[in-house]
Amino acid sequence: MMERASAQSAGLSGTGADSVATLRATVAALQDQLLACQRLAVLGNLTAMITHELNNLLTPLMAHAEAALATNDVTFMRKALDRVLVQSQRAMHVMRHLLALAHGDGDAPVPCSVAEAVREAVETLTRPLEKDGIDLTVEVPDDLRVPARPELLCQLLLNLLLNARAAMQGGRGTLRVTARRAGPRVVIDVCDTGRGLSAAQIADVFNPFLAADPAAEPGDWRRVGLGLSVCRLIARHHGARLRVAANTGPGCTFTVEWPAE
Repeated sequence: MMERASAQSAGLSGTGADSVATLRATVAALQDQLLACQRLAVLGNLTAMITHELNNLLTPLMAHAEAALATNDVTFMRKALDRVLVQSQRAMHVMRHLLALAHGDGDAPVPCSVAEAVREAVETLTRPLEKDGIDLTVEVPDDLRVPARPELLCQLLLNLLLNARAAMQGGRGTLRVTARRAGPRVVIDVCDTGRGLSAAQIADVFNPFLAADPAAEPGDWRRVGLGLSVCRLIARHHGARLRVAANTGPGCTFTVEWPAE
């Protein structure tokens, strides 16, 4: 009888050990699946961000090329094609830098003129702001510099300008870009008089899969807030901070606090 009880006890112990081993194998398999899903999510987000930025960069390229083809003015044509070349080179640099940032890497920053970055961002806009009834004011000292990759600082500013224009689309407005030195940092403000953001929208504005105004066109992927996600990625790489606040009047202000040179 004792031998039979011992055998039964040993059998139960064996069954328990098998159950634990099976559970551990299941948990390990689920962890592998979770990691795989996380990698796919990161890859999908990166792909969406790069697609968004390419769209912003290729749109003015097409506009300059079409303008060159539509004229017989050799001087104008050459100017448009020069712009196409510059824009193509910048697009290549931006894509390379964004891929490096996504992998936690990137080229070392260099002294960069904030005023030049703002001018380049404004020139990269396909459609002049005045054609949308938007008055642009730029107050940036020419000697103000920050350590940055020039292409990435310009891309960050371009995205903020595009968002501001979208917020004022359909009506006249004012867009004001200012920059100043504040102790160890340079503060850049992009202020618009557009439709503004609610407190709930401000809380979610940097979510790469939520639009600044999701109720406007919920099915339009172009309104998904990928541009601001790219801005945050660029800012973090340079040790900068990006925040947004509602204005006391209409619109909102995006503020970039960048380490000074």
